[in-house]
Amino acid sequence: MKVDVQGLYRQFYVDNNFEREDIFKSLISRFNINNALYPGSFVHITPSFFISEVLYVDSDPRAKKFFEQENSVADMISTKKTYDTDAVFHFISSDYSLSLDLKEKSYDLLISQYAGFVSQACKKYLKTGGILLANNSHGDAGMAFIDDDYEFIAAVYVKGGSYHITDRNLGFYFIPKKHIKVTKEYLEKLGKGIGYTKTANSYIFRRVS
Repeated sequence: MKVDVQGLYRQFYVDNNFEREDIFKSLISRFNINNALYPGSFVHITPSFFISEVLYVDSDPRAKKFFEQENSVADMISTKKTYDTDAVFHFISSDYSLSLDLKEKSYDLLISQYAGFVSQACKKYLKTGGILLANNSHGDAGMAFIDDDYEFIAAVYVKGGSYHITDRNLGFYFIPKKHIKVTKEYLEKLGKGIGYTKTANSYIFRRVS
């Protein structure tokens, strides 16, 4: 049974004002991003409006049915895309923590939004020098912050209903409210973000090794 491509996207992102277009528009203006990997994407195809090549990964059967209607998805992207070339998008129906059979260090941007520890499971696919966009709903931004392979370089904040990127006062982020030792094992066991004295909507890291 087919899903309503436009309806499903509208239900989860447009109607909830959750497309987050500003983030991706700002990312491509700041960084050299030609392709992206989006594990745990569900049907959030907004990155394809700004990035010409995106690989989406999700285990939800609704996402599989959504991307199976390739022409409908392509039509949606073509009406919104901001670049002249044809959009290239692919979908893998899988748990991203399993082997995805992708070339290592082949993506400019790794997107981690509400999907667990993407920064760890899919790090190998991100180029050295590539960008990780992570939020902390499941603790992934906190995980990336203590990972020596990543450098925290910017934060995403919301003002006036729009998303903005700042690289100012980064030292005030990731300070725990409670006096706890934040380790990889602690965050994995907790499975969610801990409380920090200053927070952002999302966090931007560069893979340095």
